[in-house]
Amino acid sequence: MALRPTLVRVPGTGELSLAPPGTPEPTDSTAALPAAWTGLGLSTEDGVTIRRAVEKSGTTHWQQITPARYIYTSQELTVASVFQESKGAVLGVYFGGMTFAETATGSKKYRAEISAVPKGDERALCVDWTDQISATEIYHHRLYVPRVEVSETADAQWTRTQEARWGLTFAALSPASGTTLAVWLTDDPAVLLATPGGGSLAASGKSD
Repeated sequence: MALRPTLVRVPGTGELSLAPPGTPEPTDSTAALPAAWTGLGLSTEDGVTIRRAVEKSGTTHWQQITPARYIYTSQELTVASVFQESKGAVLGVYFGGMTFAETATGSKKYRAEISAVPKGDERALCVDWTDQISATEIYHHRLYVPRVEVSETADAQWTRTQEARWGLTFAALSPASGTTLAVWLTDDPAVLLATPGGGSLAASGKSD
């Protein structure tokens, strides 16, 4: 057994950010995101949930009960979080691209319309998280998904005993070109350690 407690990572803090579709991949995991990106702010202590689901079906045969091969039928990559800031960037995504505008110049009163006809609201997405182990050992991770759309919204309950919460699940869309669904950027040297297959993870951090 090769147990390495020093490789345990704790995403102590982070944020999910959105940008217009087609926004280029960030340069690395440590540089601040360019102005095109908007952070969605505070989220509940559950943080962010990443889910990757691949479905496949085995071939069936007269002569044997074991599949000869598997046929991949679907793949889904989702990013979910529950946001606590009731600001335009969050509300707009929750309500399918809704935008607020001032009712009259200088009125400081705002209005938005929720469309009766749902429509696509494609974005680019980044999830950043940092593990600060000590003053000198700090690791940054950044997941970049060039094309996402909200696939699910959680019920928002408004009460006097809890802040308003906005649960959103983003699903990755097929790449506009090539085969890269998402990119993982990091300065954590642990990702270069040997994998069970005998190789090492790519230095670029790109996902399969």
